[in-house]
Amino acid sequence: MERSLNLAGSDADVVPNMFDLIAEYDWSTSPLGARIAWSDTLRITVDTMLASLHPMCLIWGPKRILLYNDGYAPILGARHPSALGKVTAEVWPELWDDIKPLVDRTFAGKSIAFHDQSLAMTRNGFVEETWYDFAYSPVRGDDGEVVGLLNITADTTARVRAYRERDAVAAELAANEAKWRGLFETLEEGFILGEVVRAECGRIVDWRHQEVNNAWYDLMDVAQGCAVGRTIREIFTSIEDEWVSEFARVVETGEAIRFTRQVGNLQRWYDGVCQPAGGDRFTVIFLEVTNRVRSEQRREALVELGGALEALDKPEDVLRAVAAIVGRTLAVRRVGYGTIGADGETLTVSSDWTVEGYPTLAGTYRMDEYGGYAEDLRQGRTVVIHDIRQDARTFADTESLESVAVRSLINRPIMEKGRTVAVLYVNDDRPRKWTPGEVEFVIDAANRTRASLERRRVEAEARETAVFLQSVLAASTDCIKVVELDGTLSFMSDGGMKVMEIGDFNAVRGCPWPQLLRMEGPAYAREAIEAAKRGETTHFEAPADTFLGTAKHWSISVSPIPGPDGEVARILSVSRDHTALEQAREQQRLLNGELSHRLKNVLTLVQAIANQTLRDADSVEEASAAFSSRLVSLGRATDALTACFWHKASMHNIVEAGLSAFPGVRGRISVAGPGIDLNPQAAMALTLALHELTTNAYKYGALSQEIGSVILNWQLTDSEGGYHFSLLWRELNGPVVSPPTRKGFGSRMIERALRSYFRGKVELIYPPSGVEFRLDAPLGDAGAVTSS
Repeated sequence: MERSLNLAGSDADVVPNMFDLIAEYDWSTSPLGARIAWSDTLRITVDTMLASLHPMCLIWGPKRILLYNDGYAPILGARHPSALGKVTAEVWPELWDDIKPLVDRTFAGKSIAFHDQSLAMTRNGFVEETWYDFAYSPVRGDDGEVVGLLNITADTTARVRAYRERDAVAAELAANEAKWRGLFETLEEGFILGEVVRAECGRIVDWRHQEVNNAWYDLMDVAQGCAVGRTIREIFTSIEDEWVSEFARVVETGEAIRFTRQVGNLQRWYDGVCQPAGGDRFTVIFLEVTNRVRSEQRREALVELGGALEALDKPEDVLRAVAAIVGRTLAVRRVGYGTIGADGETLTVSSDWTVEGYPTLAGTYRMDEYGGYAEDLRQGRTVVIHDIRQDARTFADTESLESVAVRSLINRPIMEKGRTVAVLYVNDDRPRKWTPGEVEFVIDAANRTRASLERRRVEAEARETAVFLQSVLAASTDCIKVVELDGTLSFMSDGGMKVMEIGDFNAVRGCPWPQLLRMEGPAYAREAIEAAKRGETTHFEAPADTFLGTAKHWSISVSPIPGPDGEVARILSVSRDHTALEQAREQQRLLNGELSHRLKNVLTLVQAIANQTLRDADSVEEASAAFSSRLVSLGRATDALTACFWHKASMHNIVEAGLSAFPGVRGRISVAGPGIDLNPQAAMALTLALHELTTNAYKYGALSQEIGSVILNWQLTDSEGGYHFSLLWRELNGPVVSPPTRKGFGSRMIERALRSYFRGKVELIYPPSGVEFRLDAPLGDAGAVTSS
């Protein structure tokens, strides 16, 4: 029975050898089957592999199961011993795509061998570059078919690396040899063998060229053959003292130096090494580094420029700083910045930078005065002129430029919206071969300057806009909010906080906005948020309490706020306090309801008046006149009530409305009584009753006579149950009165309506002296006493 072996590792310090590992492995669980059932070919091949000291592995069967010997185990690294019995593709996943075709060819019966094959292995948790010699040989079964692959390999990584290092060293030595050989054969660097010149006191005052190479003449711009035997001061009479003192120090100290220095009158920079050569001699190897030094100077200048542009706020300070930096860096005579007029013809310079004694260009000029390059500037083309006397655009007339000490120049136009708006100009008083780097530096400086000025302008406008918007937000009584896409609050205007009675926005920051609303408001708000996410603007009204609990009603607009990419990034909610409007609406609704109720009552009364009038009239004409008169009286009663918003009507107004049908006899009606307010129903009934009494008196009673009159008075008496109301209508000096044979509309209305609304005694009597009408009733709900 085969034992099961833990190949994932154990606490043991020593891993068993491959013979034991293979012997103890539970092969019955693998595609190879139990070892006792192995074919003779497999068993013999494995025994042969285990007996070999050479690294070998065996890939067996359709599953490509991996077996290997002790020599192969180190190649597996940390994958040993767990790799035993595994599918090869799982053991070497990083190599399998490369070696699978080779394995398949071998299983097809082909033998393959490689020498120093590069393989990138990940066997210890990291990628390693390795090299191997290996040979794949097919292993055939008893039937001649290939059943396995035997790999005999050797790790050649150390050898390959050693060869590579050797080759690299050899290549380096060869390169150095070629370098030094070429250095002396075709040396591009300048070479000097010099000897110091001493004064009688022994102090070094000069040095003489004993030998120079051809490159020296090119680098120093000196004619061939004019250096040997001559001193440095003889060749360059105004050369800086450091060119002598530093080389003298090398001779006296025996220590080499490295230098980077300018020969001023050549306007060239050199970088080199000076070494002692024994006695008073020394050697110098050097290169011209003018372009490099100037490039570094320009880079440093741009850094300085950037600092100045950040530090300075006023445009005039910015322009002065830029001009000074550009002028010092390029070692020119004048640098300035001018603005172009809207007509494209005038250049205005407020100030510029110049070296001492050089004229300024501050002022206003016509561009065409300075040569044929004005059109280039208008078109946005940078103008570079090395010598105005040689350039086709200026040579015909140089007077205007030379009058302001210009011999060479760079003008960089600044364009905005297709128009030149400014020019950065650089002037020198001598011909100058401007380098591409210098031109690029001027362009860069001009662009940065304009960008800085524009940024300051935009920032100033932004600050002004921000202050303006802040003041607008603070002044607005609307509650302006920014809501995130999840519905939470992230901003509220000062005016909004005031109207919402919020002292600190942090108290509501991050709160779900819909939950601040009441009734249907949360549902409306959620729908509005979803609509805003789709880019739609919505409006709704809803109630919401302030932070302190004050009930309010709001008109709310919700709109999308797009982000830089055009997609909805946030949501704007503007709420306007419509509490007063909503209260007015509610009052309107109540008034409409009351009006409807009153109108129905009036129409019912009109209908009753019409029915009774038509029933009692003897003719259509009589009915029409009576109905019209009664409607007029009813209208005046309605006017009296309307003046008091249908809440009440004063007794005096009611009386005047009832008596108004016959204004010619109003003077014969005596009216007296205390101030009383009656409710609408009682007021209308009493108005109609007085109208009927007045009409009858005018037609048939006291008012039908010239001397006839009417007394109308009322009074209130205070009793335990409340006020008691008494009203008397008495006709005097009229015709003799007798009771009517039938009761008409007036009599019935007077008795029934007043009795119903006043809930008291109503009496209409007909003594011969004149009609009398009495009303005695508790005032109760019919009215109230007034102070008048």
